[in-house]
Amino acid sequence: MKFSGIVLHDSGCPNVRSKAGYDFFVGRDGLVTPSNDFTDDDHLHVCVEGDFDDPIPAEEYLLVREQMFTLVKLVLRLASLFEFDPQSMSAHGDTCPGEEFPWHDLKVRIGRPPH
Repeated sequence: MKFSGIVLHDSGCPNVRSKAGYDFFVGRDGLVTPSNDFTDDDHLHVCVEGDFDDPIPAEEYLLVREQMFTLVKLVLRLASLFEFDPQSMSAHGDTCPGEEFPWHDLKVRIGRPPH
């Protein structure tokens, strides 16, 4: 299979709540869970646990940073396996993931892969 990139969701997304619409789920605990089938033929869909409509609470900030670290590793592995640019990521829509999704942290870390 050949994919063009990744579409990101958060677990507040209606598609995700119906147990459809993602290929991989990244939990706050760093656990990555694959789905049984691919969502579409063009993009991989990754859901990140959490509702990013509101600012990340201080007590969850470290968990979210670790979650983003796991997400970066997943994106790099998928990009290598399916031969696409790891920067080829997009939001599922205007409200998914939410406005407070830490894109900057993710983009910086994608540009500077973990050791």
